[in-house]
Amino acid sequence: MTYDETAVDKAIDRLLTEHPHLDAADDGVLDDLDQFHIGGAGAVDRLIPALALAGGDRVLDVGSGFGGPARQIARRTAHHVVGIDLAPAYVEAARSLTAKAGLSDLVRFELGDIAAFRPDRRFEAAITMHVQMNVEDKTTWFGRIADHLAPGARLAVWEVCRPRPARLPWPMPWSLDGTDSFVIPPGALLTAIEDAGFSHTEWTDESLWVRDWIAATFAGGPPAGPALPMLLEDGYTRVINFATALTDGTLEVWRGSFTKTT
Repeated sequence: MTYDETAVDKAIDRLLTEHPHLDAADDGVLDDLDQFHIGGAGAVDRLIPALALAGGDRVLDVGSGFGGPARQIARRTAHHVVGIDLAPAYVEAARSLTAKAGLSDLVRFELGDIAAFRPDRRFEAAITMHVQMNVEDKTTWFGRIADHLAPGARLAVWEVCRPRPARLPWPMPWSLDGTDSFVIPPGALLTAIEDAGFSHTEWTDESLWVRDWIAATFAGGPPAGPALPMLLEDGYTRVINFATALTDGTLEVWRGSFTKTT
């Protein structure tokens, strides 16, 4: 079962104890550990402008994982961010890392399904990064996100697509054996998001940028740590398989900017 790791918070504490020179409150220190998507902190920076945050805008992070993107947005913009995720250990770790980073006043995390989420008011912006690969009915799922956004709200996505039929090497970061993987072509994903009540302002293939990031990140071998694969079952195999599929074109990464229309 994917995402069923336990005691993630304890593993993070152990890794940080092994590297006492690292201060979790410093910007960028945890980037190799808490960004559960290809492209790391640089990918989040590519999404932030599309959120067009102003005034008291709040951001919803759907599938927030260990909370790296939510904390990065809060640091960069000083806006409040709420993350929601289905994995109890991930939410626990996200809360702990946020406290260590000194950002609990700006960022909080909820455990649960987006369909059952009941915020006190709608959000002005949202992000989702590498989540829909586990969702079969994508239009309904993006529709649930739209339900929690105010009219005219912005949505930024960073998602994995499969441009053509091809066998994927398992395990991957989002699936151990492929049984819970639903990766579709970029055109089909764009249609699913628009059918959920969004219009796109940008839909861009970021695969070249991602391949350059992979080459730079792994130029000296896998990061020594603390690093994300250390928190996952068979983590390095999953990351290497993903990087290989992105490098040979079996998979692509697309960035999208959307506005809620309904």
